[in-house]
Amino acid sequence: MKILKKLSYIALSALMTFSISTASFADSTSSSKNEVITIGANLNQKQKASILNYFGVDQNNPNIIYVNNAQERKYLAGIAPEKQLGHVTMSSAYVVPTNDGGINVKTSNITWVTSSMIATTLSTAGVENANVVAAAPFPVSGTGALTGIIIGFEKSTGDKLTENKKKLANKELVTTGKLANQVGQDKATGIVNDAKTKVIKDDIKDKEKIEKIVKDTANNYNVNLTTGDINIIVNLLSNISNQNYNYKDMKDTLANVSTNVRSNLKDKGENIDVNGIIGKASDWLNNNKEANSFFKQFDDSKLSKDAVVNTTSDGLTNAKQIAGDVANQAKESGLIDKIINFFKSLFN
Repeated sequence: MKILKKLSYIALSALMTFSISTASFADSTSSSKNEVITIGANLNQKQKASILNYFGVDQNNPNIIYVNNAQERKYLAGIAPEKQLGHVTMSSAYVVPTNDGGINVKTSNITWVTSSMIATTLSTAGVENANVVAAAPFPVSGTGALTGIIIGFEKSTGDKLTENKKKLANKELVTTGKLANQVGQDKATGIVNDAKTKVIKDDIKDKEKIEKIVKDTANNYNVNLTTGDINIIVNLLSNISNQNYNYKDMKDTLANVSTNVRSNLKDKGENIDVNGIIGKASDWLNNNKEANSFFKQFDDSKLSKDAVVNTTSDGLTNAKQIAGDVANQAKESGLIDKIINFFKSLFN
């Protein structure tokens, strides 16, 4: 009976999430601190104006700061490929620390890294809750985006993130990016994020155990990693395990990323292992409804007609459609059938 009640609550919550209009979420999105806008220092005046217009802020806004390539290289030199680093910083960011909901990210014209990659690496940097938009007036790799977001978060909150964690976050971003070149962005993000989740949640420090986790996680995503890739990920996660992260502070973001990645892969026809995904799904649905409302403030056509857009709530559209279909079938099936259909349709 307890299981039935719990499942009933999850199903009804999911359906209620999508039956309420987006406007009703606007007032519930809260941030206790000021937003910060970071601008790529090498943008010319026209490009800068385009970004400011996209963000909806005036050039005299006191919360604007500039991020340059030297700051980017402080954390990425020797880690990121030179072609990704370049010698200029063109990506910009709009950062709003929040009180809860984990880290939610939207990218526009950012090509080498995805919103999910940025979200999970920000959790490694020590960020717990924030809504973030990273953008450029034209397609760029986005390696400078993470640096700008971290700087913006620190300025906005007044909290200094530890240098070791910031370096690990950048290393994680590059590691995931390189793996993505081989297996795709979603699978690479899922492998690193899910393995990291297991290591942090269970406080695993033994390298042999970490290696098994990496291999098992890769299998869940139908990926055969090379020995070199396994070693790189194991070393990264071993370093992360020594930082004594609090899983409770990160779980919302880690679950959101995992669920979004799996939903994206499901849309592409991938058969992904779904063990334990129901709990993640409920977190994801609850946390992303407010972020999705926040993201809609930014009109991507202001940047370019063919802007490449990616958000950590991309899967929400698919889930909304499925929830609507389930609701229409409610008269023909019992509550348990409705629950099973909802989650199986989304993640099987």
